[in-house]
Amino acid sequence: MSSSNEMDDDVDLLLRLKRGDRLAFEFIFKKYWTFVYDSAFRRLKDHAVAEDVTQDVFVQLWTAGQATIIINLKSYLFISVRNKVIRLFQRQSKFVPIEDMLAQLKLGASERSDANLLYKELSLAYEALILQLSAQQQIIYDLKFTQNLSADEIAQRLGLSPKTVRNQIGKINYKLRTSLFSLLFIILFLSL
Repeated sequence: MSSSNEMDDDVDLLLRLKRGDRLAFEFIFKKYWTFVYDSAFRRLKDHAVAEDVTQDVFVQLWTAGQATIIINLKSYLFISVRNKVIRLFQRQSKFVPIEDMLAQLKLGASERSDANLLYKELSLAYEALILQLSAQQQIIYDLKFTQNLSADEIAQRLGLSPKTVRNQIGKINYKLRTSLFSLLFIILFLSL
């Protein structure tokens, strides 16, 4: 939680930023760079991309800070990171593995009862989807996503061609993504 003094300091910095005060912007940058970067990295798991998102958030703050009314600076920065990551995922058609999203939500669940309830509901929905896969797809799913085997290792173990295994992994991913696409946005919103 932010202390009252921190909030007062942020209000002063935002007022100065609104007037185009570069020193206020530099202070905000130094104060919140780590927070913004960590928020981006937790979602992206890529240092270079997280740095790019962090830079974009601060460029947006500088350009929009004079015209935008910002009430809570830390929340504004958090939401900016979340929105940039969502747009990045949409542009790249990149999806966070469902297991990673559920793990993020589980971490947040210990702090918030609504996140705990959501985690339980989403876990049940996810487990139900896994049970709807064919028997062969369930085996491939387990070998790929639980035991972390490569397509070639799975093919060798099951006596299938690597191409067949890759096709099945693609079908599994497609089914899970299309069924659980909205989870990405919910978890990005809830995760810190």
